[in-house]
Amino acid sequence: MSRVIAVTGATSGMGKACVEKLSARGHKVYGTVYGIDMDPEWKDLPYKLLPCDITNQASVETFVAQIKEEANRVDVLVNCAGFCFEGSVEDSTVEETKFQFEVNFFGTHRMIREVMPLMREQGSGKIITISSLAAQVPGVPYQGFYSMSKKAVDGLVETLRVEGKPFGIQATSINPGDMKTDFTTNRVRAAALKPGSAYYEPSMKSVDIMKESELGSQGPDVIGDLVCKLVDAKKLKPKYFIEPKYKALLFLMRFMSNSQVEKMMESLYT
Repeated sequence: MSRVIAVTGATSGMGKACVEKLSARGHKVYGTVYGIDMDPEWKDLPYKLLPCDITNQASVETFVAQIKEEANRVDVLVNCAGFCFEGSVEDSTVEETKFQFEVNFFGTHRMIREVMPLMREQGSGKIITISSLAAQVPGVPYQGFYSMSKKAVDGLVETLRVEGKPFGIQATSINPGDMKTDFTTNRVRAAALKPGSAYYEPSMKSVDIMKESELGSQGPDVIGDLVCKLVDAKKLKPKYFIEPKYKALLFLMRFMSNSQVEKMMESLYT
């Protein structure tokens, strides 16, 4: 059955994989575009791209209003937009870290709030949010604010599952580990994280480890395939994990003390 689906972050990475695979299955898909000019050739795509800044309430309202005008419903929202901010706690300013949350958490919240009234009126809807394995482990060193923002996203989804249930609205988060996407090159670095900072060398070493893992991992198609399955699923689980090695890691962490988990994170990223 064809559904009306909104996808954020639709021009790269996981978002692009989602709009391509969902539209190929016959769904009517709308994707957000931010930070780049609209391309006239996009009019020939099997899905529709519209400008939308998820950090701006008016922009989000305009995006959803156009979908409502054309399709009169939103069956599924897929939250893919996000980025990673890197920097130590000391090097990171409040203003810099606020923007990390503005995109990853509050941007997700804005989109959810805007589609919820439509879904309540319909008596059904699904909200699928891309979170991160970083939400399930202690703060990753030198990208701790990214971890914090994703922990907040997971909490938002957990709350939404309960509040949306009486209205037929389901919600879930997908928590992938390292993936080969534009995420790697689009990291934003704290302005103070530069030579001379006490954290510069350990931070660069840690981020290099992360980048190497990401570039050697699977691409975003696996997320697109999973989202397609969840769109058709009768019932959504609270969370979905992708890679077997990370599923095993999360299982083992159940039997480890907090100190042991902390030491493990240190060994992986420092």
